[in-house]
Amino acid sequence: MRDFARTAVGSHRDEIDLEAFESQPLEPASLRVLAYARELERSTMTYLRNVLVTPTHKDARVTAFLTTWAFEKFWIADAFDVIVRAHGIDPTAGPKPGRVKAFSLEVAERATPIVEAFRANSIGPDVIGLHLSSVTIDEWITEAAYSRLAELDPHPVLVALLERVQQVKARHRLFVEVDARRRLEQSPKARSLAKRALPRVALPIGAASNAASETAFFYETLVDAALASSIDDRVRALPSLGSLHLVTTARTKALSGDKGRQNSAASVARWIGRTTATLTHPLHTDSPTSPSTRKAD
Repeated sequence: MRDFARTAVGSHRDEIDLEAFESQPLEPASLRVLAYARELERSTMTYLRNVLVTPTHKDARVTAFLTTWAFEKFWIADAFDVIVRAHGIDPTAGPKPGRVKAFSLEVAERATPIVEAFRANSIGPDVIGLHLSSVTIDEWITEAAYSRLAELDPHPVLVALLERVQQVKARHRLFVEVDARRRLEQSPKARSLAKRALPRVALPIGAASNAASETAFFYETLVDAALASSIDDRVRALPSLGSLHLVTTARTKALSGDKGRQNSAASVARWIGRTTATLTHPLHTDSPTSPSTRKAD
């Protein structure tokens, strides 16, 4: 882990020949998915904000991995950014989430770190297995998608960049795959938690913060049904996850428009209410109607 952190891969800008795009620009579809991938890679900080208020932050090795992972993903996003901008496109000007979804995201952004801190700390260190499993699956999805992008648009500059990006992601898997599997194998509680919680994770990580149309285009362009199924095969090989079809389900929801998004704000509110309702202060372990509790009140 010390070597991994010391050799963190930074900016890719010096290795990108932007002038090559003047005579041979990328396909419009490639630019669209690169702009979306930029947002996915940049979403790491939001993910970490929620993860590092949990027991995960107490594990020095995992924290060292996650901070290095975030650093390297930032520079991957930066590389995608400069390529899209070299084509005269502002990657921040793409479709934005609808008004209702934007409201629900704002509510979740304010409430999630607080709620997650209470909930995850009540679970304990077994939550680390869930976090590492979600990162592992996310890496599998993006690696597969970038390989497909290189096949669809074999521009030499893009292919060279994506090859470097895949090398960076291979570094990530050296730690996260092994540690996720180990934690699931060693803890029945971690396995149960992962099996219940992973179906609620928006995949790829960061999709929930982006316009539904762009997530649909990502799956439609880069992750077909066969590829989604092959990634799910890898997911089901993880301990206790043999019944899940996470990527296939995420793809189906994205391509169908996921009608449930229309009530996303109400869903967020209900989720916060249900979660906070189950929290119990450690000093109040008695029933609310018990004599000792009434006396303490």
